Amino acid sequence: MLNHRFITEWKGAESFVEGAVEFIRKHAEGRKVFCALSGGIDSAATYLLLKKSGIDTVPVFIDHGLMRIIRGKEEREHIKKLFPDVRVVDIRSTFLPQIYAAGEDAENKRKLFKKAYSDTISRVIKEERCQLLADGTILPDIEESFGVKIGDVKESMTTADEAKLLEKNKARFVKSQHNLSIEYEVEATVQPVASLIKDQVRAVLEFFEMPVDLVYRKAFPGPALSARIIGPVTEANLAMEKQVHDIVESTVDDHYMKEHKKPLIINAAGEQEPFQAFAAISDDVTTKKVTGLVNGARTYELPAIERGELDLDALIGKATKLKGRARLFFEMAARDEGIYDVVIRSVNSKDARTASVTRLPLPVLGELKDAMLQIPAVKRVYLDVTPKPPATIEYV
Repeated sequence: MLNHRFITEWKGAESFVEGAVEFIRKHAEGRKVFCALSGGIDSAATYLLLKKSGIDTVPVFIDHGLMRIIRGKEEREHIKKLFPDVRVVDIRSTFLPQIYAAGEDAENKRKLFKKAYSDTISRVIKEERCQLLADGTILPDIEESFGVKIGDVKESMTTADEAKLLEKNKARFVKSQHNLSIEYEVEATVQPVASLIKDQVRAVLEFFEMPVDLVYRKAFPGPALSARIIGPVTEANLAMEKQVHDIVESTVDDHYMKEHKKPLIINAAGEQEPFQAFAAISDDVTTKKVTGLVNGARTYELPAIERGELDLDALIGKATKLKGRARLFFEMAARDEGIYDVVIRSVNSKDARTASVTRLPLPVLGELKDAMLQIPAVKRVYLDVTPKPPATIEYV
């Protein structure tokens, strides 16, 4: 199978859209195209480019049950409002039992997602008789999965060529992606946003005059909330993760809306701030290995814990010099009652390849801590003060 990727120098959204439409028509005109919509900005931009190009497109949202809640509403409700013609395919009854039985192995979780997505996409492609598939793979996805720079990737490559590229650069592999290196019964895969980073994708959405809540939607991992549940996923901890995740993301968004009139800014370092803001949970984070990043390679180590006065600058400095530990967590609150540890994580980034810790104001951190302690099942509240590297953004 062939993979077609639009690879171009960024010269602004209008120029990019013009070139992307030409690229899409070159590879997809006269064919029926499957397009998976995840609720995130990358796939939304892909779908809008397909529509702009006049391509016969089948948009599909796969509801596996591990998507986040945003202000009390499930992701499928948001995407249906944004794109009324999307087809929602519900796989919760078959997929969730697999995740519950998967244990805590991080890469195994990713592989389960990869199989669930590929099986569902293959079925819909067959039902709809699609000849092509389009997805929202962006530049960091390619570089982290293949260990390459965009200049090493050609516009059209076979999956065999890609396998050789991956083998050649496997030492620089960081993580597998659920939407890369999968064979489908289509003529080719089309990836129109392959050369973009996140802020450029947002510029494309602004060009299409999409609403602010989509343009500035926080990045979300392919393995969904399983990447933010440290350890095995259960029905109970998934419900808890959705609740605390919504609290963190909405509270941080509210702060930035109040201060800046939008939930995300470009800071003095050129980063998107905050690139992501979320909560992770565990039954005991002190005993669970989490992901780190050392010399470009993924590692799994226990976190280090700090207590006392909250001095963000000092803690972040200490986190950059960790030895034998993947992250540094600052304990914000602890009590005897409860079941879950909650880790608050907010980072700034240009493109997800590196990330700095968001310096959230103390009143906002206090509001988050108090909101968590209102939940009886919460036992301890931590703040992750680790940049990428030495940590990854996510936890699996």
